[in-house]
Formats: sequence, C-alpha cells, structure tokens
Amino acid sequence: MHDARHIQDYSNAASLEPHWGYADRVVPCTNDAGSCAYLDVVYHSHDLGMLYSGILWSAIGGILLVWILGRKVSLRHTRWSKAISVTARRYLLTDFRRTRFLFGRTTRLQVLVLAVVVTYLSIVSFVGIKYATWITPVKAHPGVNNTRSSIGPFADRVGILAYALTPLSILLANRESLLTVITGIPYQHFNFLHRWLGHIILAQSVLHTIGWCIVEIRLYQPQPEVAVGWIKQPYIIWGVVALILLLLLWGLSLAPARRAFGYEFFRKAHYVLAMLYIGACWAHWAQLKCFMLPSLLLWFIDRGVRFFRTGLIHYQILLDGSGMFKSLPAKLTYYDSDVVRLEIDTNQPLDWQIGQHFYLCFSDAGIWQSHPFTPLSLPGQRHSYVLRGKSGETKRIANLNTDTTPVIITGPYGVNILEDLTPETNVLCIAGGTGITFVLPVLLHLAQCPPTSGHIHLVWVVRNERNVEWIEPELEQLRKNERIRITVIPTRTSHPPQEIKPVNTDGDDEITPAGCCCDVVPPYDEGEGSSSTEPKLGLGDKSASSLESEEKGLEEVADLHHRPDVRKLVREFVEGVEAGPTCVYVSGPAGMVSDVRAEVAACNDITRVWKGDHRSDVSLVYDDRLE
Repeated sequence: MHDARHIQDYSNAASLEPHWGYADRVVPCTNDAGSCAYLDVVYHSHDLGMLYSGILWSAIGGILLVWILGRKVSLRHTRWSKAISVTARRYLLTDFRRTRFLFGRTTRLQVLVLAVVVTYLSIVSFVGIKYATWITPVKAHPGVNNTRSSIGPFADRVGILAYALTPLSILLANRESLLTVITGIPYQHFNFLHRWLGHIILAQSVLHTIGWCIVEIRLYQPQPEVAVGWIKQPYIIWGVVALILLLLLWGLSLAPARRAFGYEFFRKAHYVLAMLYIGACWAHWAQLKCFMLPSLLLWFIDRGVRFFRTGLIHYQILLDGSGMFKSLPAKLTYYDSDVVRLEIDTNQPLDWQIGQHFYLCFSDAGIWQSHPFTPLSLPGQRHSYVLRGKSGETKRIANLNTDTTPVIITGPYGVNILEDLTPETNVLCIAGGTGITFVLPVLLHLAQCPPTSGHIHLVWVVRNERNVEWIEPELEQLRKNERIRITVIPTRTSHPPQEIKPVNTDGDDEITPAGCCCDVVPPYDEGEGSSSTEPKLGLGDKSASSLESEEKGLEEVADLHHRPDVRKLVREFVEGVEAGPTCVYVSGPAGMVSDVRAEVAACNDITRVWKGDHRSDVSLVYDDRLE
C-alpha cells in the first residue's frame, strides 16, 4: 500500500518506476505541473544520494582492498615503501596541537581522515539538488496552496547519508574488529573516528528532522490539519523514537555523563540504545534497510564472537563428563596503597601475541564490568597483570585484602606489535607507571631471541624506586641479558636517598648503577605534559650526588622532583645507534605519549633514508586505550 505523502495517484498509475531506497514513482506524472517538477527534483536528488553513498562505500572498500594487497605483497621493505612510511610519520604522527581543545591528543593522520570524510559529506549533501520553490494547489481546499521547495530533497539527502554512515560507525566501534583483521591496526585506534561519526550522524539527523518539520508544519497547508495528520503516521512516530534514542546515545557518551553515571553504565547503555536505534531507523524508513541490516549483523557478530571466545577459555569438562562455565582464580599481591599484581593460571595455554590485551571481569565485584589489561608475561598458561586502583572497579580490587579472587577473561584483543621487527632494529621502550605491562613482554621476547645487532633500552618512569618490586621476577630475567639496558626514573621519593646495589650473579634483586645494565636517574613529575618550566633531564644528564656516588661504585636516588625530557631521551637514543632502523614502544600518561610521538616524527628524515641511512627510519608503537 502506497502512502498519500508521495502526492501521487497510484490507483491510476500507467506504470511504476522503481527507485532504490525510495517509493516507486508513478509515470507519467498525473499531478499539476508544479508538483511534477517538484517530484522530478525529489527523485533525482534521492537517486544521487544513493549514488554518493555507494561511492563512499566503494572508496572504503577500495582502500581496504589496496591495504590487503599491500600487506600480502612483500613491498614494505622496499625503498619506496620506506620513503612513504617515513614521510607519513614525519608529518602525520604528531598531535594536531591547534585543535587539541576540540579533538584532544589526536594525531594529524586521524584529523586528516576525519577532515576528508567531513569535506566529502559536506559537498555531496548539497550538490545535484535543484534549488527552487513551487506553489501548488491543494485539491481538497480550493484557494489554498502548498509551498514546495528544495528543503525536502535536502532533508532527504542528509537522511540518506546518516543511514549510510551507520554501518561504518558500528564497524569502527567493534572490539571484534574486522578492520583490525584487514589493516592490522588495533581496534582502539578507530575510536576517534567512531566518536566523530556519531556527532556527524546526529547533526545529519537533526537537519533531516528540522527540514521536514519546516515543510510539514509551515509550508504545507492547511495548518494545523497537515501537521497533525503527519505526526500521527507510524513512520513519523518511529522517526521521532529514533531521534530520541540517538540523542540519548550522544548525550550519554559525553564526558560529563560518563563521569556522572560511570563508564560501565555508558558502555552497556550504548550497546542497548544502539540496537534499538537501528531498529527504529528500520521502522522509520524500511526502504533503506540495506544500511540497517549490515549494522545489526555487525552488532550481533561482535557480541556473539565475544561470548564464544569467553566460553572457550572458561568452559570446562568435569570428571562426570558434564560441562560448566567456571571462573578462574587470580592470586593477588598488593604493593603500596593502590597497586595490585594478578597471577592467573588457565587450564590450558592461551595463544596470544605480544601487545594484545584481555578484558578482565572480577565477578565478586559484579559481572557487568570488565576492564582492559595487557599481560606483562609472555604467551602461555600463566597470565600476569599489574593494575592501579584509580576509582570504581579497580579501586575495589585494590581494597579487597584477599589472597585470591575469581576472574572472567575475554580476549585477546589488539595486534602483534613485533610484526615489523628485524634483527637489525634498535628498540627503545618507554613506560610510565603501570604502562610497563605494555612494553615488558617486548623485552622478555627479545631477551629470548638470538643475539641481534640492534640496541635495546628500557626507560621506566615510576613514582618511587621501590615500585620495581611490581615486576621484580621479570626484571631479574632482563638483568641477565647484557644486550638490554634498563633505566628506572623515580618521580618522587618518600624517604631519604638510599644506596642502590649493583646486580650480581647470586641473584641480588636490587637496581644496578649506570655503568651496568640498569640505571637510576633523578625524579620526574609523572603524568604532566611538556609545558612544565622545571628543568628536564635526558639520559646523559646526572645530578651532582649521582655522579659523586658513581665514583664509589654506588648510585644514590636524588630527590630533585625533575621529570625527564622524553623527547631528549628518544633523540639521544636514535643519535646513539650505529646502524639500522629504530622502533619506539611507549605506554603511559597522555602527555608522555604525545611528546614521544612528536620526537619520533622529528627523527624521521626521508632524505637520509632514501640515501640508505636507515637510522632516520624511526617507527612508533603506542598504547592509547586510555586516551
């Protein structure tokens, strides 16, 4: 049954002309000349909107296809590929500082991609529409006229684009990310685009609604008869429901709402509201289900795979042959007032890659919350984690005061961060606080590898020198490898300077002086950006007390409250290598990550790389799940 809103007489139609995503058109047009001209614009604009949506998705598909071919074909180590990579890092890796107030600490590359999408959508929202006004008679009310304009076709156009972006928004938000499988980019790197696509879809939906409200409540006559009849139609009611759900989705995703209700409420509400929104959009305009069906499928696939993977880890066969879902016991070790180390033994070795993380749900505190944590251990049957109890769930875990707690594990997620390492690659790992869990598996893996020609250095920024106790067993393994240099930088001390004894073959667990494989350098104000006016230290800078103690074969921890200049740390490391490219791994406060990104970008020099000097080929792997 065709609705009267299409102002066409379907009962006397000679034929119907199909239009994808819209109602069939009666041909030839039997309305008045003005209405026929208006319908020409409406259908032509709609067809172009579908075409532009197809171009958008074709471009996305083409980019992904080229990406797949680029990963499959061995071109990444050619001179041209290196030149492209170095140039991209040089100009696109740093933060877009001028828009930090709007985008936060976001790379230029992400802002560039967003700018391209916004530019395309801005153009295709307007092109191909004939902008005019038609005065047409109302047959049932002699002497009364409708004002038909291009507001309707424009409102339809932005509505089509909002529908077309919905599957992409879902795709960018999935934890079981198809985009990660195709590109090798961790799913969390797509969160920025997902958030901003949400803003764009909301803006398009509001424009669509305002446009048709102007048409139906003001331009069409007689009023209020037309407006009342319009708002009562089921498809309009579902449109109102969809907009309300979208406003709730958008409002609850804002930072004030997340702080007020908690992240876990936001996440669960986001899942439910997103599914209901997609269903309401389908009910509002079923002709565009070609966009809603993939959105629902992506939503259900993401949740289904997540539950299946969790079941594989926790479903156990009992002695009587039956099975059950069982949580895993986690052994807890407490440090300071807010740091906990977890040891989890699974029933069988889990296969994950260095750099991937798991979501842990502490069932004693509630099954509705889970948090991402990176294992500091190598893949195997035992998982080791270090977490800091900041607030909410993690704070409750830090205050449990029990030896064990049941845990539900989901994962792994993320990508292999060692994929591009070669024996000639120099490796610099920089970590702040519990960010050590991201870089430590890299070092443990390299410690087990055959000797390489590259330099390996860990710089770990902690609050107090005693924080090395968190990972003492792993540090002991690294100290035994002469190829790995370790520098621990305490940001503050709560007691007078103490002597740090060198490592020995008897298994002494203390930190070694600068001349050995592990250094301690003066403190640093953890978590601040690069705008501090305090003096900053690089690897080559020593305090007077530190230099004096080295003459005695010992080293003191000076209470200077200086923070290291991480840009200088990166620069000194790159300048100090003899040959080969460098890969920098960093995890820590947002300011630290931004500074490292900026210096890595500055170290890339296409001219030197093109001439065969690969010391200016500096790549970066960073953990931004908390950004």
